[in-house]
Amino acid sequence: MSLFLKKNIKDASIGIWEIKESVEELYGQLKLSPEEESIFSSLKTPTRKQHWLSYRMILPYLVSEHELSAISYDEYGKPYLNNGVRHISVSHSGKYSALIASPVHSVGVDIERIEDKIQKLSHKFLTEQEISEVGRDLSQEALYIMWAAKETLFKLHGKRDILFKDHIYIAPFNPQKEGLIYGTIKADDGEKMYTVHYQILDEYILSYAVDRSRFSYL
Repeated sequence: MSLFLKKNIKDASIGIWEIKESVEELYGQLKLSPEEESIFSSLKTPTRKQHWLSYRMILPYLVSEHELSAISYDEYGKPYLNNGVRHISVSHSGKYSALIASPVHSVGVDIERIEDKIQKLSHKFLTEQEISEVGRDLSQEALYIMWAAKETLFKLHGKRDILFKDHIYIAPFNPQKEGLIYGTIKADDGEKMYTVHYQILDEYILSYAVDRSRFSYL
């Protein structure tokens, strides 16, 4: 077993799996539903299959046995437990996968490997306002915090009617190894601010958010 990290926060739990197993080893430890078997069969590469299977390995650490069920996907591709007990969000990058689960609130999570390529991509997801507020010479860590936060909020929102650059704004902050920042989603139904937590783990960054503004069940 390779549970790398588990965090319990208010109204949610987060787990990170360090992928050391082969596809066959992961598959042998899981019982997939017919829908999951179909999705698994459609995945083309061993890496994609490892990532997809590994975040299922996290569920028993975050969810009680009677709440465990297969993972399904809604019309926008957002995952959820099909017994309706928990809201979940998943992410994977490199040797890690991550999952956040909440019994009552929408959630979002992202894990990213920190690489140099982010410098060349910043203009695609940051506005001029964001760049000027944080500083034009953004550090690699600052760029990844902002990218991960936007990815987290995109997943929390759960629909595909928003774009990182046009609809998600990250307020000014001072990059740290761990902390929180504020992000605003500007959607058709108005604007809403969220708190996004982040933590740098060696060459990776973990980011997550819980929407406590409303009490909701799937």
